[in-house]
Amino acid sequence: MSSTCSPPYETLASIYDHVMQHVDYRNWAMYIKSILARFESRSQRLVDLACGTGNLTFELARCGYDVVGIDRSPAMIAAARQKTGSPQSTDANGAAPAFLVGDLTALTDLDGLEPFDAAVCAYDSFNYLLTTADVLRACDQVFRILKPDSLFIFDVCTERNSLRYFDDVHDAGEGPGFSYKRHSYYDRTKNLQYNHFAIELAAVAGVLEETHTQHIYPWSDLELMLETCPFELLGAYSGFTFNKGSARSDRVHFVLRRP
Repeated sequence: MSSTCSPPYETLASIYDHVMQHVDYRNWAMYIKSILARFESRSQRLVDLACGTGNLTFELARCGYDVVGIDRSPAMIAAARQKTGSPQSTDANGAAPAFLVGDLTALTDLDGLEPFDAAVCAYDSFNYLLTTADVLRACDQVFRILKPDSLFIFDVCTERNSLRYFDDVHDAGEGPGFSYKRHSYYDRTKNLQYNHFAIELAAVAGVLEETHTQHIYPWSDLELMLETCPFELLGAYSGFTFNKGSARSDRVHFVLRRP
């Protein structure tokens, strides 16, 4: 059977919600809400960066926030926009989030983007920034689209997470009109996490392949980058708790403040 390689998320977007159906986005949104409350943020207008198909964006909207979702994948944004007509996609006032195609490292290139009260970048999306320069550029761009005294919340996965759950792991799944196989493997010498998808769609001949690459930054590198970026670090929390995060955590949420 022939195979075709495509950019990350170009094909996966159409089955992404099935693949990630185990994720509790409602709980994630409530955790973000608790972080904002902990630091007495009066945020109303949020931006969800690397929002994907909008699952977290919609949950944040249901928490009462005015949310804009931004993602660099046109296919993921198209999938998010397709949901905006459903009752599950609106907030208490019947309004749905807006979705824009944009790169995390070039947010100021988006026309008419007014400053936000807070920014969120969830589900280890920051790990897709493959160089220190990319991370610092992204931090600078987020800084520029936030109001003074605003919070920026993002999370990363650690090497512990890759070694425990994603080091040479194979899995597969299927749903209406599709099937997929995934191979996750970790390169310890380069600190790179790879997730290779082989997807078959009933409406498309052949196998559609995507490889997703994430940089799993050592803890010391994260600390140095955060010291260099223009934000003030308020906290680093393990998982979905307020316990101190470290290299021994699987996931760490960082809370930064724009001066």
